[in-house]
Amino acid sequence: MTKLNKQRIIRLFWWWLVIIPGVPFILTSLGLFVYAYWPRDFSSVSQFSVESNTKYITLSAHGVNDTPTSWSDELQKIMKQAPYSQLNKINMQNHSIDWQNYANNVFLCSVAGKKIGNEIGKHLAKQPNLKAIHAIGHSCGAFVTFGICEGARAINPQLIIQTTYLDPVAVYSGIFWHYGIDNFGSCADFSDTYIDTRDTVPGSNQALPNSYTFDVTYKQTTKDAQYPPHAWPTRFYINAYKAKRVPLFYKANIGKIKKFKKGELYQFY
Repeated sequence: MTKLNKQRIIRLFWWWLVIIPGVPFILTSLGLFVYAYWPRDFSSVSQFSVESNTKYITLSAHGVNDTPTSWSDELQKIMKQAPYSQLNKINMQNHSIDWQNYANNVFLCSVAGKKIGNEIGKHLAKQPNLKAIHAIGHSCGAFVTFGICEGARAINPQLIIQTTYLDPVAVYSGIFWHYGIDNFGSCADFSDTYIDTRDTVPGSNQALPNSYTFDVTYKQTTKDAQYPPHAWPTRFYINAYKAKRVPLFYKANIGKIKKFKKGELYQFY
């Protein structure tokens, strides 16, 4: 066999074993990328009514393949009751974000969530009397929360913003696996995170460098056994907010939280 024939055989093997099998993967990845970033009209979700006298607004965003009824609606109902005394005489509005039409796909939810949040944040920042925002996100809803903070900051840097992450998903656009870990909490004046370390979703079981991170794994009892690890932090937060056991940044003295450090994991027992 001549040297030229050997080279041809090697090239054929390379095409059949490497290049041709890789084409469907490349085309599929490109298709998913285009699908995720394709321009969409999110106004039905982002342009909700805000009362003109609202000074403080709380928002919560459910995660992938979820709906507001699983936990977000309940949390906003509790927040509306203002169990924290510093909120009693404040014009407050509460909003449970229903973005399930864009949260039903793992390849779309992070990109769409961040864009939706960005639009919501800009919308809120234009409200004349608004002073503070508290945005809470679970799972892929963490990108909505982060987007709200970024969007609001871009329009009105003076707004006071707290972001709360409940078992957040870190993967952005299906390829940036460390995005949430690097960015969640970085935008806000104050950020707290609650995770279950039994969860295997990337970003949902480790401390965030820019947020106070609390491991609530061991707070789950047999009474709450029906909640899987990824959902447990939402139930924990609802119970803890009702009992006034989580930090609230707006008009509050959070001196007790100073003993903790961002980027370190603290356990609730």
